[in-house]
Amino acid sequence: MKRRWRAWPRLGFAVPVAAAVLLGAVGAASAGTAAASAGYRGPATGPIMPVTTCASLAQMNFTGVPDAPGTVTSAALVTDTLPAGPVSFCDVKGVFAPQTHFEIKLPVATWRGQYVQEGCEALCGSLKQLSDYPDAGLTCPAVGTGELALATDDEGHTSSSLTDGSWAKDSLALRAVFGLTSEHSLAHMAKAVITAYYGQPASFTYYDGCSTGGREALMLAQRYPRDFNGIIAGAPASNAAPLALLNAWLVAANTGPGGHQILTAGQIPALHAAVIRACGNARAIIADPRHCGFNPATLRCPPGQNTDACLTPAQVHAVVEFYRGPTDKKGRSLYNGGLPYGSEPGWKGGFAKPASDTAAPADTFDAAMALNYLKYMAFWPNPPDSFTLADVKFTDAEFRKLNLLGDAIYNANNPHLHAFAARGGKLILYHGWADQAIPPWSTLDYYAAVERASGGFRPSQAFSRLYMIPGAYHCLFAPDRSSANFADFLTPLISWVQHGTAPGTIEADTRSLTYPYPITLRQKVRPYNALAPVTPAPGSLNGHYHYLGTYK
Repeated sequence: MKRRWRAWPRLGFAVPVAAAVLLGAVGAASAGTAAASAGYRGPATGPIMPVTTCASLAQMNFTGVPDAPGTVTSAALVTDTLPAGPVSFCDVKGVFAPQTHFEIKLPVATWRGQYVQEGCEALCGSLKQLSDYPDAGLTCPAVGTGELALATDDEGHTSSSLTDGSWAKDSLALRAVFGLTSEHSLAHMAKAVITAYYGQPASFTYYDGCSTGGREALMLAQRYPRDFNGIIAGAPASNAAPLALLNAWLVAANTGPGGHQILTAGQIPALHAAVIRACGNARAIIADPRHCGFNPATLRCPPGQNTDACLTPAQVHAVVEFYRGPTDKKGRSLYNGGLPYGSEPGWKGGFAKPASDTAAPADTFDAAMALNYLKYMAFWPNPPDSFTLADVKFTDAEFRKLNLLGDAIYNANNPHLHAFAARGGKLILYHGWADQAIPPWSTLDYYAAVERASGGFRPSQAFSRLYMIPGAYHCLFAPDRSSANFADFLTPLISWVQHGTAPGTIEADTRSLTYPYPITLRQKVRPYNALAPVTPAPGSLNGHYHYLGTYK
C-alpha cells in the first residue's frame, strides 16, 4: 500500500496546545453550573401547565444562558399522534453560538416535570425527529402519552449526510462543539426555555443516546456530571478516534487488485448461515460471540470454483481480518477488537456491496466515515487534500497520534464517574452482541474499567448497569433498520432516579440471527459483569487481544 504523506509525526505535537486552550474554557464554564442537581427532588406528579403562551417564547431573550447564548427563532403549537392519541406540544426551534441548531418540544397539557434530551448518530448534522414513536431508544410509556419534554440538536453543524466531516476542516472550535460541548449547552438552553414556559425547571433530567449519542451520553457523565440525573448510553462510540482505524481497516482488508472489493454482498448470506450453524443455539442466537470458534476456512471453495456459496482464499483471508480487527505488525490491537460473529448481515453497505458495484468498497459507509473523520476531524493541522484511505498507517505511532486530539475532544473513555455518582446520578449502558457498526468490545472494556475504578462489580452497581443484548445489531435495529429489538431502558432509569428502585433484569426482544431476522422471544437480560473471566472458544477470532489503549 503506497504511503504518500509523511507529515503527521512532525506536525502532530501542536494538537495538545490548541486543544488545551479550548478545553480550559470549557471546563471553567461548566464547573459552577448545573442543568439539574442530582440531589433535587421536585414534584413528579402533574400535569404542570404553562404560565405563558408558546408564541411568547420566540420574543424572549435567552442570550444570557450560561454556556449556551441562544436565540429562539420560532415557537409554535404542533400536534403529534402518539399511542395515547393526539398530543399538543409547543415546538421551539432556535440556535445557540456558534451555530448549533436545536429543537425542544414542550407538552402543552401533559407535562409531569421530566426532561429527556436525545443524542444523534454518526457525524450528526441534522435534528433528530422528536416524539417519533416507536423508537429503539424511547419506548417507555411516558413517551407514548406525551408526558416528557424532549430536545435534540445537530451538534454544531448542518450536513446533508451523516458521514460528512468537511464542516470540521478549518475549525477546532466546531470540533469541540461536536465532541464536547453541544449536549451540555443544550441542557442549559432547555432548562431556560422550560423555566420560562412552565414557571419552573424540570424536576428530573435524563439523557438518552445511542452510537454517537451513546458517546455523548458518556461524555456528559464524565465531564458534566451535574447536567443530568439519569443517563442512557447505548452502543456508545466512546473510543471514537480508534474506531476510525477499525472503519479504515475493514475497507483496506476488503480491497483487492484494482481497488475492487474482495468479499461482496453475495457471499454474506452463506457466510452468516455457516456461522450460525457453527455457533448459534436452538433459536439461532449467539449468546456471546467469544464462545464461537468458527473458522472461515471451512467455507473455502473447491479449487477452480468461485460462487456465492463459498469463499475464495482471498475472501477467507479478508473475513479473518474482519473478525480480528486492526492490528500493527506485532499483532497488537489498534481497536478493542474486530467484528463479532453473527454480525455478518450488517456488513452489507458497511464495507461490502453487490458485485455489480465496481466502486466498492470505496463508496461504502465505513469508507466515508473513516475518510471524513481522518481527513477533516482527527488531526491538527489536517492532512493534505490529496489524502485517501490508502495513506492510513496501522501502526503504534499512528494510534498514539490519532489519540492526541481523540483524548482531548472525542474519546469518552474516563472510567472515573465518582462526581456523577456522588450527586446521585444513574447510568445505564447497553450494547448488542451482534453489533456490526461498533463492536461490543469497547463497551465491555470501558465498563470493566468503570468497575475497577469503583472498587469492583458490586460497588459499581450503586450507580450503573450494563446490559448486553443477545441477537441485537447496532442500536438494537435490524441491519436494514426495518425493525428493532425493543427494550425499555428509560422507564427503569426513571424509577431508579425518582424512586430509588434499582433495575434488575431488563426485558428485551432477542432476535433470531437467521433471515428474515424474526423476533424469537422476549428475554430477561441480567446486568452484566464485565470483569467476569471469559475463556474464548479455541480458535475464536473474537478473543481478547493485547489492546494498545488504556482506560484511565
